[in-house]
Amino acid sequence: MNVRTLLVAGLAVSALAGLAPIASAQTSAAPTPPIAQGPPIPGYCVFSLNEIISGSKVGQAVVARLKVLGAQVGAELQPEVDSIRADGRALQAQASTMDQATLQARQANLQLRATNFQKREQLRQQEMQATQQKQLGVIGKELTPIMNEIYAQRHCSVLIDADSGGVRIVNPAMDLSPGAISALDLKIQTLTFDREHLDTQAPASPAAH
Repeated sequence: MNVRTLLVAGLAVSALAGLAPIASAQTSAAPTPPIAQGPPIPGYCVFSLNEIISGSKVGQAVVARLKVLGAQVGAELQPEVDSIRADGRALQAQASTMDQATLQARQANLQLRATNFQKREQLRQQEMQATQQKQLGVIGKELTPIMNEIYAQRHCSVLIDADSGGVRIVNPAMDLSPGAISALDLKIQTLTFDREHLDTQAPASPAAH
């Protein structure tokens, strides 16, 4: 089973904040009437990895830990963001009092700081993505035999991935995800990990000549 990458928790707080009014409007709308389901199709089964991750204890633990690590990254980066912005405003206010050479030197220094910060920010994003992928890989390794066992128990002939866009609606009686969540909770409930540090990995050894 290929474990897909989910959104890294905690890295898009500002973007998510803008969605709050939409979410609140949706909650006030009239509830959708239940769908009349046809009978389950023998041999056809479906699962949702997103549902398994969000519903299982280990998935919830990983998401919670990623939020903590994402907040740590934000706390690390925010002071430099504030400093660069403050220095930029100060430089703009003082520009008319500086000679051209001094102004250009200050601008070049500020641009260098901004460029270096962007590189560090990109590195932290890559580290968070690597951390997430590694932990989801651990869950995927535990989940694969579970899915194989449930697949056999339910006498499935085909297993449909509900997250891939191939399925819009499915009879819940055909969904293996709840059984997978229960079995995964019995097998593993949490993972302990820290953020991967890509900038401290040892360089590759040079090829022998």
